[in-house]
Amino acid sequence: MHGGRFAARVALGLCAFGQVSCMALKADKHTYSASSPAVEVNGAKVRMQVKPEGTENGSVAFSAMVVGAAIATFDGPFRWRIEAEGRDLEHESLVVHRIRTRTGKTGRDEWYPASHLGRSAEFRRQDGGLARAVYPVPGMLLVKPREDGALVVTVDLTVVSRDGARRRMVTFKMDPAEKDADEFVFLPTEIAENIGKPLSEQDDKGWD
Repeated sequence: MHGGRFAARVALGLCAFGQVSCMALKADKHTYSASSPAVEVNGAKVRMQVKPEGTENGSVAFSAMVVGAAIATFDGPFRWRIEAEGRDLEHESLVVHRIRTRTGKTGRDEWYPASHLGRSAEFRRQDGGLARAVYPVPGMLLVKPREDGALVVTVDLTVVSRDGARRRMVTFKMDPAEKDADEFVFLPTEIAENIGKPLSEQDDKGWD
């Protein structure tokens, strides 16, 4: 942990001297970690992921050379998504129909508006003969780990393969967790790596 932060500070210094656009982030985050394994539906492994979007006492400093340094603590609310991993040429799409969220401490029990769901997310080819579908849930998951406690998310979904469709109600259990979110990014490299990728794959960092 400490070694990574030292490396980020050194890299930021090198970046400044070399006048290369880059960004260093030193952060902690209050988030959720899955306490239950991925669920298999129609041969694909399905999981839920969250990404904190709120901050506490965050600060950002920029120089004239587009070198940035940020120190922050991330917290809820969260962006959230359902991810499925299957086989290339076998799995075709993922559809989310309904979502129910329940919190441990505060006892909230809510259904997400089904009218915002129902679209299809295609499986896209990955290395090693795999395929991956990412279903971003519109809007924010309005919870905070320290206040709301454990989170249980029940999802009514369908995985479509070349052999047919399978609809199933699955449950994901998430426990509050505290993690480091240190990151160092060379912006030209980040841009080059994202060329040709769909938006769902360009935003793959920082998810739990």
